[in-house]
Amino acid sequence: MVKIVEKSISFRIPLEEDCPILLAQVPNIIRHHHFLYQVADPDRKWAMVRPILEMVAAGESGFNRARFVVFPEASIPFRYKDEILQLIESRFPPNTVVIFGFEHILFSQYCQLLNEYLAFNEEACELVCKERESGEEDQPVNCCMIAVKDDSGRLQCYVEAKTHPFIGEEFLDQPHDLYKGRHLYLFRSSLSPLNFMALICLDYIYRDRHGSNAIAIIRKANEIFYKERQQLDFLFVIQSNPKPEHRVFVDTTVGFYGEHLIFAPGVKYGATLFLNSSGETLIEGVTSGTFGYSSIVVHKDRRLPLTAVAEYSTDDLNGGPVSRLRFGAETRLYFVELALFHSRDPRTTRTPLKILGIFCWEEEKWRKLQGEEIISGMGATLEEEP
Repeated sequence: MVKIVEKSISFRIPLEEDCPILLAQVPNIIRHHHFLYQVADPDRKWAMVRPILEMVAAGESGFNRARFVVFPEASIPFRYKDEILQLIESRFPPNTVVIFGFEHILFSQYCQLLNEYLAFNEEACELVCKERESGEEDQPVNCCMIAVKDDSGRLQCYVEAKTHPFIGEEFLDQPHDLYKGRHLYLFRSSLSPLNFMALICLDYIYRDRHGSNAIAIIRKANEIFYKERQQLDFLFVIQSNPKPEHRVFVDTTVGFYGEHLIFAPGVKYGATLFLNSSGETLIEGVTSGTFGYSSIVVHKDRRLPLTAVAEYSTDDLNGGPVSRLRFGAETRLYFVELALFHSRDPRTTRTPLKILGIFCWEEEKWRKLQGEEIISGMGATLEEEP
């Protein structure tokens, strides 16, 4: 099974503050070429992604408050890695985490990436070196990077590979079959009681004869809870998934929070954030399904008020032990704020989540939706004009 590696980071969130998070539900236009799924037009994609990073760096629309900035699986052309990291290091505020999924790269490039940031990925390198001795250098790898700009302004770069392929990433011949990642990072702040993890799509539901990723995460989080009375606060699941609400994902989510077989105090009051690519996604060879519908799931005790408007709705997954905020399929930026602590005190706000803003991609730039557009849809404002 996958190995969960703890990483201590000097990351600070003031105890009196909630945690602002920016989720980028952007489209993926992916081609399948030489057994690699890669961004079809890297320059066009960069023209959409770079303004998001610039807005965070400049503090536009309050984005400089975002503690986490998250992009979907396979959404970032690998050629822009250095430019992204330079921008984060030079212009992002301290105490910011950026999570982004790269398009497919070769196993040899993955090894180079781990070695480039060896100081932060030493345990992963040890696991991968064993694979490299007998592996294929051209084997595809689906990976993500978690870039942490810590409290001192130092940039730390961590790399994870997807542990379980979707059907288009599986081949009978080993050289073309997706490399299966061997590790997941559990990030633990040394300055604030904050713990989080990032997974890539099917990593959330993967299991074999000996266990599952979800059970491994619950057991690790429980260990932290029993030893230190801390929890897994955020579990980010980045996706480019044509079936984000497939029964298997729903069942895993219900089991994750339901405590049907074991107690799970280490994850019970944490939040799971599913970030998918938008409904405009096109992946060569994938002909069915609907992308989009990113969501945020919390335990039912942190219940969200029931609502349904044009841009989002809430539900309980058909009577599950959860409350879910479900977004639409359109290309959007979702700027939200999550409470780190569970509180049912009637003298305070009992809603663990606030939507700070929703942005659409319009005329090659990001525009904030107005109140009526969020409630009634983007056509509402235009219809009211004479």
